[in-house]
Amino acid sequence: MSSLPSLRAESRIRILASDLIDKIAAGEVVERPASVVKELVENSIDAGARSLRIDLVSGGKKKIEIADDGCGMSEEEATLAIRRHATSKISRFEDLATIRTLGFRGEALPSIASVSRFTLLTSVGEDGLATEVFVDSGREPEIRPAARDRGTTIRVEDLFENVPARQKFLKSADAEFRAIIAIISSYALTSPQRSFSVSHNGRMVLDLPEVESLRDRVLQVIGSRASRDLAPIELAMELGGVTGFVSREASLGSRRNQYFFVNGRTVRDRVLTHAATRAIEAFDDDRHPALVVFLDLDPDLVDVNVHPAKTEVRFRESGRIHVLVEQGIRHALGAPARGGSLLADGPAAPGHPSWRPGETSILSPPSFREGVPGGEGDFIAATPLFRERPLVQPPPPRFEPSTVGALEGRVIGQYRDSYILLDTPDGLRIVDQHVAHERVLYDRIEATLGEKGEVQRLLEPLIHETGAAESALLDSHLEELRGLGFEIERFSGNSFAIAAVPTLLRRESVSRFLARVIDAAAEEKGSHAGRVRAKIIASLACQAAIKVHRPLSGDEMSGLVADLLRSSNPYACPHGRPIIVDIRHLDVEKHFHR
Repeated sequence: MSSLPSLRAESRIRILASDLIDKIAAGEVVERPASVVKELVENSIDAGARSLRIDLVSGGKKKIEIADDGCGMSEEEATLAIRRHATSKISRFEDLATIRTLGFRGEALPSIASVSRFTLLTSVGEDGLATEVFVDSGREPEIRPAARDRGTTIRVEDLFENVPARQKFLKSADAEFRAIIAIISSYALTSPQRSFSVSHNGRMVLDLPEVESLRDRVLQVIGSRASRDLAPIELAMELGGVTGFVSREASLGSRRNQYFFVNGRTVRDRVLTHAATRAIEAFDDDRHPALVVFLDLDPDLVDVNVHPAKTEVRFRESGRIHVLVEQGIRHALGAPARGGSLLADGPAAPGHPSWRPGETSILSPPSFREGVPGGEGDFIAATPLFRERPLVQPPPPRFEPSTVGALEGRVIGQYRDSYILLDTPDGLRIVDQHVAHERVLYDRIEATLGEKGEVQRLLEPLIHETGAAESALLDSHLEELRGLGFEIERFSGNSFAIAAVPTLLRRESVSRFLARVIDAAAEEKGSHAGRVRAKIIASLACQAAIKVHRPLSGDEMSGLVADLLRSSNPYACPHGRPIIVDIRHLDVEKHFHR
């Protein structure tokens, strides 16, 4: 007779310990230092603070301290605030559908306290007395009396020190710092009546005093250079309204100055970004204008509980919301809003282009200013390599170059004013003139701007103005710029004083160059100086290189090919695109049945 299976001495299913539960919950809310800053700034805003001071050490990995002048908490409230599921924002299930505050989950403080050395200092300001609560990595809190004016200060030190598995996935201090600046800039845009200041490693890097209007705050964040062309967004439909601002002219190489808010909450949403892209590409799909969009909807139409950090939302009427946002931006840029059609392309605003890719006429070659050709990319003050010439010219002369190694052959012409053709012993070789020149310029700039190039002092210091977020980003790369030959210091507010620049960089091009530095730094996920530097040089080379549909003389083509041979990699441009395509003689003859 078979016996019954013996019972296990210990059940495989168990209730987790409370400290482990807290650490798991922390992973949902607290991913990195920027997550901590987001939760704490939201709490300060919900508490009615008019002034927020943020102090960071090592990008927030070592210390985050946020002090505000909000309503503060009593001792009883402070004690409850570090317990899970404690909140002042909701009291019943129905409140979730109408929530208007930024935070409400009641898990931020206990989650943060479980993975850091956490100090809460708060006072309601009635008698100057305060309460201090200290929690060391989720252990029992220590509560003691203290002194403070009305408001709350929260200090978070050694984030994830007790969770090494999470700590090792944190990015560099510079990358974490940039993420924090982006968060603070976002919330500053929602609160022009509040002041925000940020210090990093003991230096003030961001200062946003309170202003009278949203427009003034937008200019603080994105920079005063957009003041003349900042167009208001304002459109209402049955389901809600969209307001904000978009820059008609000032634009960047990335979307870092594009912000979206739903009912006052900063969000990342594909519907909104796609609507903005569709609206902008009708005018110029090459650059990304500064954009601040506020969407005001009935809370029933948006679910803010999609993600624990509340950075993502779900819309009930996503199609109609797409129309609302797209048409609001298009109207601000100069096109009339049209009945909600997602395909309608309105005319460009007066003085603004409405071209599409591929419409550039090959009969109108670009003009080249003094210096390396390439339109707005003419940063390098060098002897012109290519000169403009009439369109109608005799065919370039055939010539026999000297021995040129792997590219041995002779130039026999130019195809579509874009590709140089060479007759080689093995077949026909096609060289893309744009990417070939890009490779040549990249090596030339890298060699000239390497380690420590020659410096030219300016007769008068150049003042470079930036937006608040950009100034913090540029500030983190000042040492790298100094290594390239810049003498640059923060001047005041969001401006920088430049006393000297590399000899190959013209004074009038410095501001554009620094804008590209910011673009490259913003796009780089880490903080490796070499990668940022390579991106900067590659961008300069691409902009400065001769374009397609540019007729070249025989001497120009042979000179470019010779320079390409001396480059570090004649077969690929800095972005990885191929420069050379070979067609064997055998393949050509096969087509003619030879």
